[in-house]
Amino acid sequence: MIELFEMWALIEVLGLLLLPLTVTVCHNLPDRGWAFSKTLGLAIFSFVVWLPLMYVPTLPYSQPFILVIAVVLAVLGLVGFWRLRLELFKFIRLNVTYILASELVFLGMVLVLGWLRSYGPEIRSYEMFMDEGFIAAIMRSPHFPPNDMWFAGYSINYYYYAHYTIATAAKLLGQSPSIAFNTGICIFFGLTAANLFGVTCNIVSWARYLRISVRQGAAIERPDKVHPSLLRSIPFGFLSMVMGLVLGNLAATQQWWQNHGNVAAYDWFAPSRVIDKTINEFPAFSFLLSCFHAHVLALAFTILAIGLAFNLLLEFDGKGLFVFGQGLRLGCTLVVTALVIGGLFVMNGWDYPTYMGLALVCIGLQQWLAYGARFHPHLLLDVLMPCISLVALSFLLYVPFYLHFISPSQGIGIVAASERSPLANVLLIYGLFAFVFLSLLLASVLKHPLFSFFHLVGLAEDEAAFARWSRMGLIAIGCFVLLCLVLLFVMPNSITFLLATTIALAGVVLLIYNIGDRAHAFTLLLGALAFALIAGCEVFFLRDVFAGNYPRMNTVFKFYFQAWALLAIASGVGTFFILESLRPMASISANVRIWQRLSGIGWGVVLVAFIIAACAYPVAAPYARYAHVDPLTQRSYLVRTNSLDGLTYLKTDPANPGDYDAIRWLNANVQGDPVIVEPIGVDSNNTVGGDYSNYGRISAFTGLPTLMGWVGHEYQWRVRWLDNEANNAEFQRRIGDVDTIYTSTDSNAVLSVMAHYNAQYIYVGPLEYARYPKVDLHRFSTFMRVVYNAEGVTIYQVKK
Repeated sequence: MIELFEMWALIEVLGLLLLPLTVTVCHNLPDRGWAFSKTLGLAIFSFVVWLPLMYVPTLPYSQPFILVIAVVLAVLGLVGFWRLRLELFKFIRLNVTYILASELVFLGMVLVLGWLRSYGPEIRSYEMFMDEGFIAAIMRSPHFPPNDMWFAGYSINYYYYAHYTIATAAKLLGQSPSIAFNTGICIFFGLTAANLFGVTCNIVSWARYLRISVRQGAAIERPDKVHPSLLRSIPFGFLSMVMGLVLGNLAATQQWWQNHGNVAAYDWFAPSRVIDKTINEFPAFSFLLSCFHAHVLALAFTILAIGLAFNLLLEFDGKGLFVFGQGLRLGCTLVVTALVIGGLFVMNGWDYPTYMGLALVCIGLQQWLAYGARFHPHLLLDVLMPCISLVALSFLLYVPFYLHFISPSQGIGIVAASERSPLANVLLIYGLFAFVFLSLLLASVLKHPLFSFFHLVGLAEDEAAFARWSRMGLIAIGCFVLLCLVLLFVMPNSITFLLATTIALAGVVLLIYNIGDRAHAFTLLLGALAFALIAGCEVFFLRDVFAGNYPRMNTVFKFYFQAWALLAIASGVGTFFILESLRPMASISANVRIWQRLSGIGWGVVLVAFIIAACAYPVAAPYARYAHVDPLTQRSYLVRTNSLDGLTYLKTDPANPGDYDAIRWLNANVQGDPVIVEPIGVDSNNTVGGDYSNYGRISAFTGLPTLMGWVGHEYQWRVRWLDNEANNAEFQRRIGDVDTIYTSTDSNAVLSVMAHYNAQYIYVGPLEYARYPKVDLHRFSTFMRVVYNAEGVTIYQVKK
């Protein structure tokens, strides 16, 4: 477990070294980006290592090279500390409690998942071989772009960048890939928690500052000139973190109820498959599963992007490019914001349009407010300039990735009526969030005029404008409701679409009404965006290799995951605004105050009931996930390994005898990235594939590229690349060539095929003997050199 603390310490150090840059970029946020500093530090450190490697392929991806980059960043960080020392000391002095809370959230969540993973750290089943293979292949690659471990001779054609960030940290620390797999997922769990906590605290803190200033009749200072208290925002930050990362959906609660609370019989996997033919993962499930998948790893960075978008929205009066700040801040904020949002595509392409869109909307709203909420001839130009700059730079920073990547996307499809989501299923997923956000919408409608848009932007005609905008909003909502009634007859199975769209539009209308209250408006924007994503999945889907039988599977999978994070923040912050709206005002009668108090108590009881219900998953699922069953007594039990090495289980795994020591030998004695041959698996129908099996295990655990690994996954990643006839021919030929190597009795033919792929090693173990039961696999010793032979495993090397 010491490796987990090493990784945690490294991330802390990176965050501290880049804290001056974080403070410079997040100058409008009440916490000056403290909660985000660790994620931002990892993002910038990884990018500064990656970029020169991609532009200069001869540069070595080695520990010394990474260490040099770290030292350079350390020097720059120390210079930054000296220049900003007074501002940093002032912030720390004013926010000691918040800083401690933020750090405890990060460390605590890292340790929580580390403790859980110690009950089952093994890397097997699901798609763990794939993710371990990415980490191992990246760490073993001497140069960039990194090798594809399952398609020798080619680089990874997948969103590998988030895997790369942990691989780089592990390479600097000297951790093996099988340990980095587990320390990495724990670190991302902690980073996601800290970011959820930080975003919510920043929004609530600014909202409280605004309200206190208005009540006291004080002037509203520029965000970068004040230090609003963060102390009272901590409970709401904690609530968002719990909602986003700990709680399960109501389908998990329903299953617990049906099992009468029997934890041993609990199906922890089922709540992620509520809607037929789709996947509806939520963070608590995904981190418990601990597949090192792109959408899970990118989550911390998407929430960082939300924080950066709010930072832009808070810019007080910057017009055009000055939305990013003045002087040095302008360049730093523009580049870092583009780096973070642009990085979302290379981590998980599905996230980029959502969070770039969020940032662009925030820029548009900020510019509208900077012009006093009035149309101006320069307004459009000043909106376009920063938007175009941000989008262009987010692409330009990652040009080397795009030059080596062919997207598997095959266009947009229209969802058939029969494939749409039943409303009851969607409520099982988002019931808690729907309750809180609908409450927020109601609270926003009843919001006191004191905090109206017109008061806060300084317009004189408050009452008349308020009445006019209210009438327009009510008319618009009424027209939309009528339109929905018509669409119910025109579009069958559209209730989910219509309700989600209605909620999203209501959020937008209320956002406009509350636009002067930027924290409130931003919260409404997050919720509206989430419901817009849910509605969009009812109409459109992104075509991929599953479009035939499971057209919406990945679309719902990736966008529902985003919606969960957005709603977690909107709900945590929304709770602040709801409670504020329920607070009795001195000007109202005693009877009304009593009803307000009773309403607040009733609402709180319902919220607590929802939260308790959603606790069924974190209570029952971890035990069900990691429990073992005694074959004699059929009793379940837990065994803690006190280790986070995902390879150790192979020591005693009867399905893979001898593999553990052989893999350790390969990792210790084979340098560089020579190609190793291992067989392609077949399923029970003797169909070539090998996906979700033990095939491809050697390349996955060593990072040594093999001719072909999991065929189905390689097809998914390279489906557009295979449109080229020559590429498709090579893809198909490799399947036969692997068989030729293992089965041909002609040694020259075997060596010729191996030479074609520059293969240096052949792996023969129990799985290989089972794959080719009628073939003499000992014959390789007659024309190749035996470099390893133990416990039924032999590794042969081509003679030089």
